[in-house]
Amino acid sequence: MEFLWEMAQTWGEHFRRDLFRYLIAATAVSLLVSWVFRQWMDSRRIQRRRASWKDIRREIRFSMLTLGVFATIGIITSILGDWGLLRIYRQWSDYPLWWNLISLPVLIVLHDTYFYWAHRAMHHPALFKHFHRVHHLSRTPTPWAAYSFSVGEASLMGIFSPLILALIPLHLAVWLIFIFVMIFRNAMLHAGCEFHPRSWVDGPLDIMTTTTHHDLHHQRFHGNYGFYFTWWDRWMGTEFKNYKQAFCQAVDGNFSDSHTRKRSIASNLNCG
Repeated sequence: MEFLWEMAQTWGEHFRRDLFRYLIAATAVSLLVSWVFRQWMDSRRIQRRRASWKDIRREIRFSMLTLGVFATIGIITSILGDWGLLRIYRQWSDYPLWWNLISLPVLIVLHDTYFYWAHRAMHHPALFKHFHRVHHLSRTPTPWAAYSFSVGEASLMGIFSPLILALIPLHLAVWLIFIFVMIFRNAMLHAGCEFHPRSWVDGPLDIMTTTTHHDLHHQRFHGNYGFYFTWWDRWMGTEFKNYKQAFCQAVDGNFSDSHTRKRSIASNLNCG
């Protein structure tokens, strides 16, 4: 009984930490969209349709389920750490300075690769219903959809943590920064309004995804699978051909959904 009680306490700690991060990210992005920059954000909406309170309640409900799965994986991760199977460290001097500097970018690149291929796999007809359908109930997503997963998808996303911590050495601070970057970016990609500046898709930053990039995935299902970067979609030919056009429409205050007349193909090249 003592062991079970200890496990329950550990599960609760993991749940509270993940809940805190989820609430901070989803609340912050929601406030930026609906209150702090409301007028500007309203002029940059990607879809004509607005999510309803029913949609948001569903997203929060499934996010709580996801947090439960993450907490369970957190227990497994803690046990693996106790067994010495994870490579997380607390002293910067344990590894060279160059690794401490590049470990966060390396981690983000690895997570982007994992996300792209896991995400694309979940769209296979044999897997979609069991893994990814819940997330796509958010046809017009909100920041609260960041963790709106089924048990299967939550498990697939969650196991990245113990896998990567067992494979590469990471300082605890680097890992915590990564966790916050991941959830804030997740909330932003589901915000429904375009945050990025007009010049984003016309320069070197175009290697990074935008809110429009991910929103188009929710609208059309097959394509734009990337999380941080656009390169996997471009290498694999899965990026929507009118992505840049839709981005330009969003920053110019025009909706990019199927109810809106498309601009000329030439506007697909840039926002100029």
